Amino acid sequence: MDLPCIYVGCGKFALQRLEVLINQTKFNPVACVDLDIKNAKKNLAFIKGNEKENLSKKVYTTITEAKKKHNAKVCFIFVSADEHAKLVIEGLNLDMHIYCVKPIAINQKEFLKVIKTHKSKKNLMLLNGFNNQWNEAAAKMREWIQSKDGIGDMLGGECICWGRQNLKRNPPLKSALAEVEIEGMFFHTLACHQLSQLVAAKGLPDYVTAYAHKRIDSDLNYKGIFGTSGGQCIFEFSNGVPFSYTGTRVAHGNPFGFASRWSGQWIIHGKQGDIRREGGRLTLYKNGMSVEDYYLKDLDINLLEDERIQFNAFYEALASNSDREWIQQTSLDTWILMEACNVSAKKKEKVSIKEIKKSLYN
Repeated sequence: MDLPCIYVGCGKFALQRLEVLINQTKFNPVACVDLDIKNAKKNLAFIKGNEKENLSKKVYTTITEAKKKHNAKVCFIFVSADEHAKLVIEGLNLDMHIYCVKPIAINQKEFLKVIKTHKSKKNLMLLNGFNNQWNEAAAKMREWIQSKDGIGDMLGGECICWGRQNLKRNPPLKSALAEVEIEGMFFHTLACHQLSQLVAAKGLPDYVTAYAHKRIDSDLNYKGIFGTSGGQCIFEFSNGVPFSYTGTRVAHGNPFGFASRWSGQWIIHGKQGDIRREGGRLTLYKNGMSVEDYYLKDLDINLLEDERIQFNAFYEALASNSDREWIQQTSLDTWILMEACNVSAKKKEKVSIKEIKKSLYN
Protein backbone atom coordinates (compact mmCIF):
# COMPACT_ATOMS: atom_id res chain seq x y z
CA MET A 1 0.00 0.00 0.00
CA ASP A 2 1.38 3.38 -1.01
CA LEU A 3 1.68 6.03 1.70
CA PRO A 4 0.75 9.58 0.60
CA CYS A 5 3.33 12.16 1.62
CA ILE A 6 4.15 15.86 1.44
CA TYR A 7 7.67 16.74 0.28
CA VAL A 8 9.31 19.91 1.59
CA GLY A 9 12.13 21.44 -0.44
CA CYS A 10 12.63 21.78 -4.20
CA GLY A 11 16.33 22.61 -4.46
CA LYS A 12 18.79 20.46 -6.43
CA PHE A 13 19.76 18.27 -3.44
CA ALA A 14 16.12 17.76 -2.45
CA LEU A 15 14.92 16.99 -5.98
CA GLN A 16 17.48 14.21 -6.36
CA ARG A 17 15.92 12.56 -3.31
CA LEU A 18 12.40 13.23 -4.56
CA GLU A 19 13.14 11.27 -7.75
CA VAL A 20 14.26 8.32 -5.62
CA LEU A 21 11.13 8.61 -3.48
CA ILE A 22 8.83 8.63 -6.50
CA ASN A 23 10.48 5.90 -8.54
CA GLN A 24 11.95 3.47 -6.01
CA THR A 25 9.74 3.46 -2.91
CA LYS A 26 6.13 2.93 -1.86
CA PHE A 27 5.74 6.52 -0.75
CA ASN A 28 3.45 8.56 -2.94
CA PRO A 29 4.27 12.32 -3.00
CA VAL A 30 0.96 14.18 -3.39
CA ALA A 31 2.22 17.76 -2.84
CA CYS A 32 5.40 19.80 -2.47
CA VAL A 33 6.27 22.77 -0.28
CA ASP A 34 8.72 25.53 -1.17
CA LEU A 35 8.84 29.28 -0.54
CA ASP A 36 9.72 29.97 -4.18
CA ILE A 37 6.69 28.46 -5.92
CA LYS A 38 7.61 29.68 -9.40
CA ASN A 39 11.10 28.16 -9.32
CA ALA A 40 9.83 24.99 -7.65
CA LYS A 41 7.24 24.41 -10.38
CA LYS A 42 9.92 24.94 -13.02
CA ASN A 43 12.28 22.44 -11.37
CA LEU A 44 9.58 19.84 -10.70
CA ALA A 45 8.63 19.72 -14.38
CA PHE A 46 11.93 17.95 -15.09
CA ILE A 47 11.65 15.31 -12.35
CA LYS A 48 11.55 11.73 -13.63
CA GLY A 49 8.27 10.17 -12.58
CA ASN A 50 6.61 13.52 -11.92
CA GLU A 51 3.83 12.65 -14.38
CA LYS A 52 2.53 10.23 -11.76
CA GLU A 53 1.19 13.06 -9.60
CA ASN A 54 1.97 16.17 -11.68
CA LEU A 55 3.60 17.79 -8.65
CA SER A 56 4.48 20.95 -10.53
CA LYS A 57 0.80 21.90 -10.17
CA LYS A 58 0.70 21.05 -6.45
CA VAL A 59 3.23 23.35 -4.79
CA TYR A 60 2.43 25.32 -1.63
CA THR A 61 4.35 27.66 0.65
CA THR A 62 3.52 25.86 3.92
CA ILE A 63 2.99 22.29 5.08
CA THR A 64 -0.29 23.38 6.67
CA GLU A 65 -1.67 24.62 3.35
CA ALA A 66 -0.59 21.45 1.55
CA LYS A 67 -2.14 19.21 4.23
CA LYS A 68 -5.49 21.02 3.99
CA LYS A 69 -5.72 20.09 0.31
CA HIS A 70 -4.11 16.65 0.39
CA ASN A 71 -4.60 13.80 2.86
CA ALA A 72 -0.95 12.99 3.50
CA LYS A 73 0.27 10.64 6.24
CA VAL A 74 4.00 11.39 6.03
CA CYS A 75 6.18 14.49 5.59
CA PHE A 76 9.71 14.53 4.15
CA ILE A 77 11.87 17.59 4.88
CA PHE A 78 14.91 18.49 2.74
CA VAL A 79 15.74 22.17 3.25
CA SER A 80 18.42 24.20 5.05
CA ALA A 81 19.22 22.98 8.57
CA ASP A 82 18.15 26.20 10.29
CA GLU A 83 14.57 25.60 9.06
CA HIS A 84 14.28 21.97 10.19
CA ALA A 85 12.96 22.24 13.75
CA LYS A 86 10.00 24.50 13.01
CA LEU A 87 9.01 22.38 9.99
CA VAL A 88 9.29 19.14 12.00
CA ILE A 89 7.04 20.62 14.68
CA GLU A 90 4.54 21.86 12.09
CA GLY A 91 4.38 18.42 10.48
CA LEU A 92 3.96 16.59 13.80
CA ASN A 93 1.17 18.95 14.84
CA LEU A 94 -0.57 18.05 11.58
CA ASP A 95 -0.41 14.38 12.63
CA MET A 96 2.15 13.26 10.08
CA HIS A 97 5.11 10.92 10.47
CA ILE A 98 8.33 12.87 9.86
CA TYR A 99 11.51 12.08 7.96
CA CYS A 100 13.90 15.04 8.21
CA VAL A 101 17.38 15.13 6.72
CA LYS A 102 19.94 15.65 9.48
CA PRO A 103 19.92 17.49 11.81
CA ILE A 104 16.36 17.84 13.09
CA ALA A 105 17.53 20.75 15.27
CA ILE A 106 20.59 23.00 15.37
CA ASN A 107 20.72 23.49 19.15
CA GLN A 108 19.30 22.17 22.41
CA LYS A 109 16.57 24.80 22.60
CA GLU A 110 15.17 23.67 19.25
CA PHE A 111 15.57 19.99 20.11
CA LEU A 112 13.63 20.45 23.35
CA LYS A 113 10.72 21.94 21.40
CA VAL A 114 10.83 19.06 18.90
CA ILE A 115 10.88 16.38 21.62
CA LYS A 116 8.10 18.09 23.58
CA THR A 117 5.91 18.04 20.48
CA HIS A 118 6.84 14.46 19.65
CA LYS A 119 5.98 13.32 23.18
CA SER A 120 2.45 14.62 22.63
CA LYS A 121 2.28 12.60 19.39
CA LYS A 122 3.74 9.29 20.53
CA ASN A 123 1.97 7.34 17.78
CA LEU A 124 3.93 9.29 15.15
CA MET A 125 7.37 8.28 13.96
CA LEU A 126 10.13 10.89 13.93
CA LEU A 127 13.22 9.99 11.95
CA ASN A 128 16.44 11.95 11.64
CA GLY A 129 17.88 11.04 8.24
CA PHE A 130 21.30 9.37 8.52
CA ASN A 131 21.74 7.42 5.29
CA ASN A 132 25.31 6.15 5.86
CA GLN A 133 24.32 3.37 8.22
CA TRP A 134 22.14 1.64 5.61
CA ASN A 135 24.49 0.46 2.84
CA GLU A 136 25.94 -3.07 2.61
CA ALA A 137 29.34 -2.15 4.02
CA ALA A 138 27.92 -0.38 7.09
CA ALA A 139 25.48 -3.25 7.68
CA LYS A 140 28.29 -5.83 7.57
CA MET A 141 30.39 -3.84 10.04
CA ARG A 142 27.38 -3.60 12.37
CA GLU A 143 26.83 -7.36 12.05
CA TRP A 144 30.42 -8.13 13.04
CA ILE A 145 30.20 -5.80 16.04
CA GLN A 146 26.93 -7.30 17.26
CA SER A 147 27.13 -10.95 16.20
CA LYS A 148 28.39 -13.82 18.33
CA ASP A 149 30.44 -14.86 15.30
CA GLY A 150 31.99 -11.39 15.00
CA ILE A 151 34.48 -9.65 17.28
CA GLY A 152 32.74 -10.44 20.58
CA ASP A 153 32.78 -7.80 23.31
CA MET A 154 34.32 -4.60 22.00
CA LEU A 155 37.61 -3.63 23.63
CA GLY A 156 38.18 -0.37 21.78
CA GLY A 157 38.26 1.26 18.38
CA GLU A 158 38.73 4.33 16.26
CA CYS A 159 37.24 6.15 13.29
CA ILE A 160 38.90 8.80 11.11
CA CYS A 161 37.14 11.05 8.61
CA TRP A 162 38.52 13.58 6.12
CA GLY A 163 35.42 15.40 4.92
CA ARG A 164 36.10 17.33 1.75
CA GLN A 165 33.21 19.75 1.18
CA ASN A 166 32.77 22.77 -1.06
CA LEU A 167 31.52 25.28 1.49
CA LYS A 168 32.36 28.39 -0.49
CA ARG A 169 30.36 28.93 -3.65
CA ASN A 170 29.23 31.88 -5.72
CA PRO A 171 26.33 32.36 -5.40
CA PRO A 172 26.42 31.00 -1.83
CA LEU A 173 24.65 27.69 -1.15
CA LYS A 174 22.21 28.37 1.71
CA SER A 175 22.77 24.99 3.39
CA ALA A 176 26.55 25.51 3.26
CA LEU A 177 26.14 28.92 4.87
CA ALA A 178 24.32 27.29 7.79
CA GLU A 179 27.17 24.82 8.23
CA VAL A 180 29.83 27.52 8.56
CA GLU A 181 27.83 30.20 10.39
CA ILE A 182 25.98 28.24 13.10
CA GLU A 183 27.86 26.97 16.17
CA GLY A 184 28.43 23.26 16.57
CA MET A 185 27.51 22.23 13.04
CA PHE A 186 30.54 20.03 12.37
CA PHE A 187 29.26 17.24 14.58
CA HIS A 188 25.63 17.69 13.53
CA THR A 189 26.32 17.76 9.79
CA LEU A 190 29.52 15.81 9.11
CA ALA A 191 30.58 13.66 12.07
CA CYS A 192 27.02 12.33 12.30
CA HIS A 193 27.61 10.48 9.00
CA GLN A 194 30.23 8.29 10.64
CA LEU A 195 29.06 8.23 14.25
CA SER A 196 25.45 7.32 13.41
CA GLN A 197 26.96 3.98 12.36
CA LEU A 198 28.54 3.59 15.79
CA VAL A 199 25.24 4.39 17.55
CA ALA A 200 23.40 1.93 15.31
CA ALA A 201 25.85 -0.82 16.26
CA LYS A 202 26.59 -0.07 19.93
CA GLY A 203 24.00 2.42 21.19
CA LEU A 204 25.02 5.50 23.15
CA PRO A 205 28.33 5.59 25.02
CA ASP A 206 28.30 6.57 28.69
CA TYR A 207 30.70 9.51 28.45
CA VAL A 208 32.49 11.73 25.93
CA THR A 209 35.50 14.03 26.07
CA ALA A 210 35.52 16.18 22.95
CA TYR A 211 37.47 19.00 21.35
CA ALA A 212 36.46 21.34 18.51
CA HIS A 213 38.99 22.69 16.04
CA LYS A 214 39.18 26.45 15.73
CA ARG A 215 40.03 27.47 12.21
CA ILE A 216 39.91 30.79 10.38
CA ASP A 217 40.47 30.37 6.65
CA SER A 218 38.67 32.66 4.23
CA ASP A 219 39.61 30.51 1.23
CA LEU A 220 37.74 27.58 2.77
CA ASN A 221 35.01 29.80 4.25
CA TYR A 222 35.93 29.03 7.86
CA LYS A 223 35.19 32.00 10.10
CA GLY A 224 36.50 30.65 13.41
CA ILE A 225 32.97 29.94 14.67
CA PHE A 226 32.90 27.26 17.36
CA GLY A 227 32.42 23.71 16.13
CA THR A 228 32.27 24.25 12.38
CA SER A 229 35.58 22.97 10.97
CA GLY A 230 36.42 19.74 12.81
CA GLY A 231 36.65 17.85 16.06
CA GLN A 232 38.15 15.01 18.06
CA CYS A 233 36.66 12.97 20.87
CA ILE A 234 37.00 9.90 23.04
CA PHE A 235 33.86 7.97 23.98
CA GLU A 236 33.58 5.60 26.91
CA PHE A 237 31.20 2.68 26.71
CA SER A 238 30.30 0.31 29.55
CA ASN A 239 33.25 -0.89 31.67
CA GLY A 240 35.34 2.01 30.36
CA VAL A 241 35.68 0.66 26.81
CA PRO A 242 37.17 3.54 24.73
CA PHE A 243 36.42 4.59 21.18
CA SER A 244 38.13 7.55 19.50
CA TYR A 245 37.03 9.76 16.62
CA THR A 246 38.91 12.36 14.57
CA GLY A 247 37.22 14.31 11.80
CA THR A 248 37.77 17.45 9.81
CA ARG A 249 36.02 19.40 7.06
CA VAL A 250 39.19 20.59 5.33
CA ALA A 251 37.86 20.98 1.76
CA HIS A 252 41.22 20.88 -0.04
CA GLY A 253 41.57 17.32 -1.26
CA ASN A 254 41.19 13.90 0.28
CA PRO A 255 44.24 11.67 0.80
CA PHE A 256 42.10 8.77 2.01
CA GLY A 257 39.84 8.30 -1.02
CA PHE A 258 36.17 9.15 -1.56
CA ALA A 259 34.62 6.65 0.83
CA SER A 260 36.51 7.83 3.89
CA ARG A 261 34.95 11.25 3.41
CA TRP A 262 31.60 9.98 4.61
CA SER A 263 31.94 6.36 5.75
CA GLY A 264 35.14 6.85 7.70
CA GLN A 265 38.15 4.62 8.21
CA TRP A 266 37.61 2.18 11.06
CA ILE A 267 39.64 -0.17 13.26
CA ILE A 268 37.68 -1.97 15.99
CA HIS A 269 39.09 -4.45 18.47
CA GLY A 270 37.15 -7.17 20.29
CA LYS A 271 37.74 -10.16 22.55
CA GLN A 272 37.23 -12.56 19.65
CA GLY A 273 38.54 -10.58 16.70
CA ASP A 274 39.22 -7.29 15.00
CA ILE A 275 37.73 -5.25 12.14
CA ARG A 276 39.46 -3.07 9.62
CA ARG A 277 37.27 -1.07 7.24
CA GLU A 278 37.87 1.55 4.59
CA GLY A 279 34.76 2.34 2.59
CA GLY A 280 33.45 -0.93 1.15
CA ARG A 281 36.57 -2.95 1.98
CA LEU A 282 36.05 -4.81 5.25
CA THR A 283 38.22 -7.47 6.83
CA LEU A 284 37.54 -9.55 9.94
CA TYR A 285 40.67 -10.88 11.68
CA LYS A 286 40.83 -13.77 14.16
CA ASN A 287 43.67 -15.82 15.55
CA GLY A 288 46.29 -13.82 13.70
CA MET A 289 44.77 -14.10 10.24
CA SER A 290 42.07 -12.74 7.95
CA VAL A 291 38.96 -14.94 8.19
CA GLU A 292 36.50 -12.84 6.17
CA ASP A 293 37.26 -10.21 3.57
CA TYR A 294 34.75 -8.27 1.45
CA TYR A 295 34.38 -5.53 -1.11
CA LEU A 296 30.79 -4.45 -0.52
CA LYS A 297 28.56 -1.69 -1.82
CA ASP A 298 29.46 1.41 0.14
CA LEU A 299 28.36 4.95 -0.56
CA ASP A 300 26.50 5.62 -3.77
CA ILE A 301 27.20 8.73 -5.85
CA ASN A 302 25.33 11.59 -4.16
CA LEU A 303 24.26 9.03 -1.50
CA LEU A 304 21.07 8.30 -3.47
CA GLU A 305 21.18 4.51 -3.09
CA ASP A 306 21.81 4.91 0.64
CA GLU A 307 18.84 7.26 0.82
CA ARG A 308 16.63 4.76 -1.00
CA ILE A 309 17.50 2.00 1.48
CA GLN A 310 16.66 4.26 4.42
CA PHE A 311 13.42 5.44 2.77
CA ASN A 312 12.35 1.83 2.38
CA ALA A 313 13.33 0.96 5.95
CA PHE A 314 11.20 3.93 7.06
CA TYR A 315 8.29 2.61 4.99
CA GLU A 316 8.58 -0.91 6.45
CA ALA A 317 8.72 0.55 9.96
CA LEU A 318 5.45 2.40 9.31
CA ALA A 319 3.70 -0.39 7.42
CA SER A 320 4.68 -3.38 9.55
CA ASN A 321 6.49 -1.98 12.64
CA SER A 322 9.67 -3.65 11.37
CA ASP A 323 12.54 -2.36 13.57
CA ARG A 324 10.47 0.78 14.19
CA GLU A 325 11.72 1.48 17.72
CA TRP A 326 15.37 0.81 16.82
CA ILE A 327 15.29 2.99 13.69
CA GLN A 328 13.74 5.94 15.48
CA GLN A 329 15.78 5.69 18.67
CA THR A 330 19.15 5.33 16.97
CA SER A 331 18.45 8.37 14.79
CA LEU A 332 17.43 10.53 17.76
CA ASP A 333 20.26 9.17 19.91
CA THR A 334 22.73 10.19 17.20
CA TRP A 335 21.54 13.79 17.61
CA ILE A 336 22.07 13.42 21.40
CA LEU A 337 25.60 12.12 20.84
CA MET A 338 26.50 14.97 18.49
CA GLU A 339 25.23 17.59 20.93
CA ALA A 340 27.05 15.87 23.79
CA CYS A 341 30.26 16.34 21.78
CA ASN A 342 29.49 20.05 21.44
CA VAL A 343 28.76 20.38 25.17
CA SER A 344 32.00 18.63 26.11
CA ALA A 345 34.06 20.71 23.70
CA LYS A 346 32.58 23.95 25.05
CA LYS A 347 33.06 22.97 28.70
CA LYS A 348 36.45 21.39 27.96
CA GLU A 349 35.60 18.44 30.19
CA LYS A 350 34.23 14.91 30.14
CA VAL A 351 30.43 14.84 30.20
CA SER A 352 27.84 12.17 30.91
CA ILE A 353 25.83 11.46 27.76
CA LYS A 354 23.12 9.80 29.84
CA GLU A 355 22.71 12.97 31.91
CA ILE A 356 22.49 15.13 28.79
CA LYS A 357 19.85 12.84 27.31
CA LYS A 358 17.91 12.84 30.58
CA SER A 359 17.92 16.63 30.74
CA LEU A 360 16.63 16.90 27.18
CA TYR A 361 13.87 14.30 27.51
CA ASN A 362 12.51 15.29 30.97
